Amino acid sequence: MQKVSRFFQVFFKFLLIFFVVFIWVRYFVRTLWLAALISAGVTIVIDLISKIFSKRKNSSALTKKADREKAENCFLSLAMSSNALDFFFKLASSRHSCKKLSNCVLILHPESRILLFPKLSFYCLSPDDVAQIILSTKSHNPTKIVIVCHSFSKEAASFAKNFDFEILLLDEYDAYQKLYKNYEIFPEIKFSYKKDKRLAFKDLAMFSLNRSRAKGYFFSALILILSSLFVRASLYYAIVASVLVLLALISLYDPFSKNKTKSELL
Repeated sequence: MQKVSRFFQVFFKFLLIFFVVFIWVRYFVRTLWLAALISAGVTIVIDLISKIFSKRKNSSALTKKADREKAENCFLSLAMSSNALDFFFKLASSRHSCKKLSNCVLILHPESRILLFPKLSFYCLSPDDVAQIILSTKSHNPTKIVIVCHSFSKEAASFAKNFDFEILLLDEYDAYQKLYKNYEIFPEIKFSYKKDKRLAFKDLAMFSLNRSRAKGYFFSALILILSSLFVRASLYYAIVASVLVLLALISLYDPFSKNKTKSELL
């Protein structure tokens, strides 16, 4: 089913590019078959160029997407762990002299004292949370506090700048990039978010071909038919209008309605 969906996706993309190119070529080339041939050639060239650029872009996007998923699953696993502080102590002690406290890790440098404070809650960090962390760690005289959290508000980031020592806020993505990847130490993924599934072809058909959309297809076809009376590319308008009328007719019958199932709570 995924292969069928992918085929239609590629086919309609190619068809859309062809029609857009054909409109412009038809203005300059009067011979119909020659205009269609040139349009097909230009469409193939555009498609090849787009594939070259999309491969590079997709490669980078996939890497970023994979990192984002790992970052989210890392935070989820740490937040669901009963010994998350042990992980942060292991990470910090791999390079520094550290001491594990009740709620954070104290990193000792010759001229500074840094506190690594994991705030492993799923809500957005607020100024009140920052203030509470400062009060709870004040007795350790930190010169810097690094707070790992799920996310933080703009107000919290602004509030954190009001002190004479540095307060660094790391959301789940920054923590992954600046801590886990930098130290090459990652938490064990015991929990992971469920990945979103792509819509199957049947789902797309149910969404696109139903009675509620028949009227839209019909009026779109009517507009194209009227427009074809005033422009040269009348064949293009006739083809697309015919397709839209066909979609409207199919939608009226609502052929995929039998596949709709009622969801049950229990």
